[in-house]
Amino acid sequence: MTCRVHADGRQHNGIVLDLSGSGLFIQTSAKLPPGIRVDIDLSLPDDTARMQIEVVRRKQVPAQLLTVAQGGIGVRILTAPESYYRFLHELQEKEREALRLAAQGGVSEAEPAKPRAIAPQPKLAATPKPVASPKPVAPPRPAAPPPPPPKPPEPRFRVRVCQTQGARSRVIDVAAVNADAASRQVLGELGQEWKLLKVDPL
Repeated sequence: MTCRVHADGRQHNGIVLDLSGSGLFIQTSAKLPPGIRVDIDLSLPDDTARMQIEVVRRKQVPAQLLTVAQGGIGVRILTAPESYYRFLHELQEKEREALRLAAQGGVSEAEPAKPRAIAPQPKLAATPKPVASPKPVAPPRPAAPPPPPPKPPEPRFRVRVCQTQGARSRVIDVAAVNADAASRQVLGELGQEWKLLKVDPL
C-alpha cells in the first residue's frame, strides 16, 4: 500500500509492507530518527487515511545493496481514523475466509462441488479381423518388478516469527518432518534477528 510521509515540511513517498492495529513498517528513503512524530497519508481502497505515527526503529541498507533491498522505518500508530481500522478488520476477515477455504480444499460451504456428468461413449461396430497364418509363439517375458510406492508428502507447518529488535512479524508455511525441523528451517533462512513465536500444523 502506498503512503506519503510528511516530515520537516517535505513529503516522502513510501510503501507499507506490514500493518497492524498498533504499528506499521514503511519502506521509504526518508531518514527519520527514532522518537520523531510525523503524519502520513495512507492510500486505502476507498479513502485516504491521515494518521499520526511515532518512529520506533529505522532500518538502514548499505548503498551496494539498494538494488535488492530497501530501507525503511518501523512506526507506532498514535492516531488513526475509523476507516483504517475498518479496512484492517476486512483484511483479517478475508484472510480467515481464505484459510478456511484452503482447509476445505478450496470449496465453499455455500457452493458445494457438483459431480460432473460423464457422457456415455458410443459403441463401435466390431470390425472382422483378417485371418493370418499362425506365427511361432515367443516365450513369455519375465514380469517387470512393480514400481516402488510413492513417498508420502512431508507434513506442512505454519511458523510465526517476529523480529528480536522490532515489531515486524511474519507467517511462513514450510514442509518439514516435524515442528522442530520447521522452526529450524525458517530461523536458519531468516537469520538471528528473528525469533520463534508459534508453530502450528496445517
